Amino acid sequence: MRAVLNDFIHRAADGRLRLVSPPAQSGWTTRGAGHLHLNPELFLQVQGHTTFRFPEGEVTLRAGEALLMPPKLLHDEWVAGDGAQAFSNLVIYADHQALSCHLAHEDRPGHPANLYLEVYPHVEAARIEGWLGDAAKPPAQDAHGLWEVQQRALVLTALSAVSRLLDAPQKTVSSEPALLGQLRVLVQNRLGEVDLTVASLADELGCTADYLSHLYSRSTGEHLWQVVLRQRLARAARLLAEDGSAIKEVAWCCGFASASYFIRSFKQQFGLTPKVFRAQAQAGVS
Repeated sequence: MRAVLNDFIHRAADGRLRLVSPPAQSGWTTRGAGHLHLNPELFLQVQGHTTFRFPEGEVTLRAGEALLMPPKLLHDEWVAGDGAQAFSNLVIYADHQALSCHLAHEDRPGHPANLYLEVYPHVEAARIEGWLGDAAKPPAQDAHGLWEVQQRALVLTALSAVSRLLDAPQKTVSSEPALLGQLRVLVQNRLGEVDLTVASLADELGCTADYLSHLYSRSTGEHLWQVVLRQRLARAARLLAEDGSAIKEVAWCCGFASASYFIRSFKQQFGLTPKVFRAQAQAGVS
């Protein structure tokens, strides 16, 4: 992972890193194949290629290139090797609490899966999130053609911070089973799927639902499904505060099969209906 990261850092520093951009979209949607995240993701293509399919259009990322996925952009990924080179990419994701980096491989035709993962909390993660977020927002006008340079500089800054963070001597290495790290990435990617269940997660991870539930409870002291529900509601709260989409669209985006179940669960968690929560959040009421 370090060697891959360093290679892309040098590419960005030398001006050789090609940053591929998703096609422009006419609006935000939660309907369609794939998934979305509330924070930007940085994809570094190591070998092979990845085809990203969006509600409107698609792009293919090839070895040595990078793609910065903007927040809230629905996308689906199809991967493949090129000749003798098997598919491999490195995905970087940061929020205000933690940084995650995972190397992916092709576990079945066209499907990427986590091969190696590092996740840990650090205050620097919020700064990385900020740099990637800025790099994912092109200006309305770029008369002098400087955006490409600025974007590459922001990505280089983020990559350099990731590299320092991964090698920090004070870094706390997680003692949790590797399977749980894979589970966290899987839940993050599938949070908006209505048919997400413990059984389907276990099937994708190659174990039984009972084993996965027991392992999670023993390692964290929490029930897996309660955590999934809490993460869905946290996503919903952020979308309500930041976006004007209909309540039913927010519910769908967060994996709730019906708006009524979403409203009931949300009120139980936050003490307010989604409508009232949004009004207060957007009015700046704490």
